[in-house]
Amino acid sequence: MRCKPGPSVALLAEYDALPEIGHGCGHNIIGTSATFAAIGLSAIKESLRGSVVVLGTPDEEGLGGKIPMLEKGAFNGIDAVIENHPFVRNAPWWPTVALGDLIVQLEGREAHYATPQKGANALDGAVAILSAVNILRHGFRPDVLIGYTLNADSMTPVIVPARATLHITLKATDIGYLRFVVEKIKKCVKGISKSVGLDAKITDAFDTNLCYEESVPNITLIDAVNRNFAELGVTAEAPEESIRFRSFYSTDYGNVSRRLPGTNFAIAIARRGISLHTPEFARAAISRRGHAALVTAAKVMAMTTIDLLNEPGTLTKAKNEFRKYQSNGFRHLPLQPIFD
Repeated sequence: MRCKPGPSVALLAEYDALPEIGHGCGHNIIGTSATFAAIGLSAIKESLRGSVVVLGTPDEEGLGGKIPMLEKGAFNGIDAVIENHPFVRNAPWWPTVALGDLIVQLEGREAHYATPQKGANALDGAVAILSAVNILRHGFRPDVLIGYTLNADSMTPVIVPARATLHITLKATDIGYLRFVVEKIKKCVKGISKSVGLDAKITDAFDTNLCYEESVPNITLIDAVNRNFAELGVTAEAPEESIRFRSFYSTDYGNVSRRLPGTNFAIAIARRGISLHTPEFARAAISRRGHAALVTAAKVMAMTTIDLLNEPGTLTKAKNEFRKYQSNGFRHLPLQPIFD
């Protein structure tokens, strides 16, 4: 929606769902609220001093649609972005952390279990790698989270399994430390697979540029969202409290926030204690409370867009703040815990 010459604000309409569960992350609310915000703004487009873009961003639950969109120039010409995410609290900032995957495919040799020396046991190698990863965990910073799945191509225990696949997902507060963790684990994979006589193929999210980076807070935009929550009479947690309830969620919005100024606020659709990615949260996403939260989110997005387009000082301040932290490599960000 081009209004008048001037800056451009993108409302991110994220859409995605989970197998079996459905909208266990409330993406139906994210996409619809961005669209509704733009529809509302269209009624006053003649008074807006710039442009509003509704940018659909698919596949956040998979490979991260925003990452190739950034690479292909979908965000070129955008001055600031606004997004929201359903949660169990209202907050002007929804902090997220870095995430990366390792897929390890192990190839050995089959043999009868009575002559194991003639084979190379891929399942044993995978178990040894996971044991090493769990030992390494004790030497990592406390903000490192590790999850994994193991699949072995073995139909019967009387045959030495020749193939196994590990899918390891890792999180850390910042992308720099996550790289360090990934490299340590890759060394273990290579050493153990060699000692067991296995070939290891490692697919690294850093190699494919599909890591989710941590989100960068922009205090100027956080303050604007906070004021708009208050204007609507909505109680929201103070930005500083976001650190206290940090739940180590990750999203490809983090990659966007490291390329241009933005804000991703939290909107409450469910009671505290209900976890994202569950059937309970999916039900909340289509509940009356979820609908009310959607309307509130649309209003906050529209009001913050007006702040950015019609109050030039707000956008200038947000951009200057972004450039300041971009110039130092996003180290020592406000509202971010620091691990030595």
